[in-house]
Amino acid sequence: MRLKNANIRPAVAQDLGLRRSRLALFNSMSQRKEAYKVVPGETVRMFVCGPTVQSLIHVGHARTYVFYDVLARYLTNLGLRVEFIVNITDVDDRITEAAKSEGTSTRRVVEKYSAAFFEDIRGLGVRSVTSFEPVSKYLQVMIDQISVLVAEGYAYVADGVVFFDTSKYPRYGRLSHQSKGEMSLRPLELTPNKRNLTDFSLWRPLVLEEGKWDSPWGKGSPGWHIEDTAVTLANFGPQYDIHGGAYELVYPHHEAELAQAESLTGISPLVRYWVHTGLVNLRGRKMSKSSGNTFLVKQVLKDFGADELRYYLLSWHYRDDVEFRLADLRRASRDYLRAVSRVSDLEALAKRRETSREEEVRELLSGFYAAMDDDIDTPKAIEQVEGSLLRESRASPAAGYAALKVVSDVLGVDFVRRG
Repeated sequence: MRLKNANIRPAVAQDLGLRRSRLALFNSMSQRKEAYKVVPGETVRMFVCGPTVQSLIHVGHARTYVFYDVLARYLTNLGLRVEFIVNITDVDDRITEAAKSEGTSTRRVVEKYSAAFFEDIRGLGVRSVTSFEPVSKYLQVMIDQISVLVAEGYAYVADGVVFFDTSKYPRYGRLSHQSKGEMSLRPLELTPNKRNLTDFSLWRPLVLEEGKWDSPWGKGSPGWHIEDTAVTLANFGPQYDIHGGAYELVYPHHEAELAQAESLTGISPLVRYWVHTGLVNLRGRKMSKSSGNTFLVKQVLKDFGADELRYYLLSWHYRDDVEFRLADLRRASRDYLRAVSRVSDLEALAKRRETSREEEVRELLSGFYAAMDDDIDTPKAIEQVEGSLLRESRASPAAGYAALKVVSDVLGVDFVRRG
């Protein structure tokens, strides 16, 4: 599903006389903040793991998509073009289980929850994704990739399953910073004839009663990890800029993606920046579909607007875990509405005075940009709105109002209530 970035303003920084960015992102591979070289006009290619469409998304998912939406908006603001792909996992055992539970077909489950996902994404104000890619479109790509891995000796067949041989990829474990011994303590898909405990499946014959496909290894369906590799290599080629998702996906999912792709292409690194978000917990446990420990996005958006929910989620740094509490969301809602009221007063003052000067706007935004450049520190960025930006702008209402428009565009939180 291709989308246009029509709702993202073109490079606001260019409107203000392009500044020198000092953006740094925390890279999970190096475990440190790394400078991101910003060359206006260049394209940033970003991939984020999307939902498995067997149920409704919850606040934990919302946090992930809102953060990468903000990252894409900020990169756009700096003068970059962002090609942002999210995959839709519409081939999965859990979809078959949901179909059985609901007494319907897998096709109808996929249609139902895909439509619900897109409705929630729109409701959250996520506007920067350029393409949602159903993995089912890439079945032949997956089969071709697995065939190459088998032919090149990176994969083998055991008990009817095609496994990736992790011993043939010496750098396996470098993204999750684990030794082979440590990874072996978390064995994957146990079967008697696997060569290594860490080997993972590429093609499986005994799953998905509905939706099996023909392949050189018989009827079956792909493993989870090869689905994302098929999407990224088909759209971005052997290298791209940013890979995102919650940090719980680092091992084995992202580790497996990395091993597959670099074995297929022989080119390293696959990704320049691995950027991972923290988790959202509920009652002390990870918010999770499988455990039923969730608070659904649809539930929240019935009582709170997208601006209020985004304001709440961005009040934590993206790498921190969050304990979701309705009381905290209500408090954030009050803080947001208080800020909007102050901005409304500012707008009234701005209309009675001369237009803002670019130098004033740049100066007012300096603290906001410093926070965003420092690994997208949205809590500090919001502090700039609540504190110095609104206070200082009393002396220059037009400049303050113009600066807050920029902040609204970047955070996707409408402080100026433009509708």
